[in-house]
Amino acid sequence: VQCSIVQAQQSTNQMPLTAKRITNVKDSYPMPSPDGTKVVFHSDRMGNREIYVMNADGSNLIQLTNNKATDETAIWSPNGQKILFSSDRDDKDGEIYVMNADGSDQKRLTNQPGNDGHAKWSPDGSHIIFNSARSTPDLTFGWGQQIHEIFTMKADGTDVKQISNMKTISTYASYSPDGKKIVVRVVTDTAGMNWDFSIAKRNSEIFVMNSDGTNTVNMTNNAAYDGWGAWSPDGTKILFSSNRSGPAGIGQIFVVNPDGTNPTQITFGPGSFVQPSWSRDGKKIYAHQHWETDEFSNLVVFDFPNN
Repeated sequence: VQCSIVQAQQSTNQMPLTAKRITNVKDSYPMPSPDGTKVVFHSDRMGNREIYVMNADGSNLIQLTNNKATDETAIWSPNGQKILFSSDRDDKDGEIYVMNADGSDQKRLTNQPGNDGHAKWSPDGSHIIFNSARSTPDLTFGWGQQIHEIFTMKADGTDVKQISNMKTISTYASYSPDGKKIVVRVVTDTAGMNWDFSIAKRNSEIFVMNSDGTNTVNMTNNAAYDGWGAWSPDGTKILFSSNRSGPAGIGQIFVVNPDGTNPTQITFGPGSFVQPSWSRDGKKIYAHQHWETDEFSNLVVFDFPNN
């Protein structure tokens, strides 16, 4: 991986937040709606991974997908009218789909060998950014040995373009609020304190790059597993999860400046907090909480002092 490197910080600040549980079963990847009234997420609560929506306080649960395949990682469009998600319903590989916010009119957007996932909208809703294994020379390799690059396409699935060339696993990319930058999780070849054994004990870092894929900067630069980067609504901060506080299989949420300075730990358990996301007003942070394994997990919300 060719990149600039931000020097690791000698110490990490602390700003403990208190979690409020809003679900009690195995739910993941909570994403608040643009108006802050609802949360979309995926859940295994019925024995199969489906997309659900609920009020921001956990009430009024509605199932949006009903498919024998895996439906996951949903996110609202900027205007709240559409929801992107990934599914392997039509293929052994995951593909990107879009549906109306009420679950109707589900359409497939990608159709290419190699898993496509973790789709996010551009700030104006005109484009979608996602990671794909389609550049892998041999897709019979296991997921952790494939090449996952970052791609963009128009909201209707046309004009697909590769914007990263990291030649490694690059996932969970999203645009900054002004659309000029991208935050992405990248697997590096350095040894790391990893809990994802599919990537063979390599390290996982948070990178920031220009929206065209240039000027990649490693902003975490830590032997720990760092992942799930999420921009603050004003673009001045980035959330991420890391197991740098230990134990190896437990992550906590940190907030950091986009240049890698002033890393601040904001959760301290109980258990692990991963997959953080911001509300549009910056006052709430949603996350997935689990303990030693994902068999015991739920969704939580934090009040974030953004003044």
